[in-house]
Amino acid sequence: MFLSLPLETPVKKILLPLLIAVPLAAQSYELGLNISRQAYPSNTGSFVLGTGKVEPQDKTVVAGRFGYSFFDLGPALFQVTLAYQPKVDTEIRLNGANTGTSLGDEYWGVGAMFNFKALVAVGAGVEYRSEKITGFGNTTTYGRPWARVNVGYAFPTPLVKPFIGLEVAAPLTTKSYNDSLTSEDILKSFAPKLQVGLYGGIRF
Repeated sequence: MFLSLPLETPVKKILLPLLIAVPLAAQSYELGLNISRQAYPSNTGSFVLGTGKVEPQDKTVVAGRFGYSFFDLGPALFQVTLAYQPKVDTEIRLNGANTGTSLGDEYWGVGAMFNFKALVAVGAGVEYRSEKITGFGNTTTYGRPWARVNVGYAFPTPLVKPFIGLEVAAPLTTKSYNDSLTSEDILKSFAPKLQVGLYGGIRF
C-alpha cells in the first residue's frame, strides 16, 4: 500500500527541485595533456651560488588533467578539474654562465573552469596549485592560485570528441625577492611566472 503525500509536504518540497535539476546536469568527462613552455623570474642579489643575476632557464613541461562538467548553463559548461605535473629540472645561470645546478618544479592542482560553447571553444577559470620547488640545497611548497585561459576546437565525432587548442596560464600571486628573505621564500621568488602551450585530449 502506497501513501500519497500532499504536494506541500517537506519531502516533496525537497525532492521536486532535485528531480527538476537532474536533467540539467551535463555528465561530460575530459582527459587532457598540456605541453607548455614555462618561464621563470630572474633575481639579482647574493645567493649561495654567488652574487649577481640568477636566471632559471625556460623549460618545456608536461601536465595531465582530468575534468568533469556537471552543470550546463546554456552558453557555457561549468567544469571542475584535477591536474598533475611531474617534476622537471631547469638549468640555473649566474650572470649568464651555467652554474651546474638546477631548479626543480612539480605541482598538483584543483580548479574550476567555464567552457563556452562555440565553433572555436573558449575556456576561462582558476586553478589552485600546490607547487614543490627545489633548488639551492632547499625544498619548499608554494600554494597559490593560477588563472587559465584556452582557445581551441573540438572535433564533432560520434563517441569521443578529440580537442586541441592553445592555453595560457599565469599565477595570481608572486613572491618578490629581497636579500632579507628566508631560504624558503627565496625559492618561492623563483617559482614559475608563465606557461604558454598546447592543450589537447578527448571528451566523452
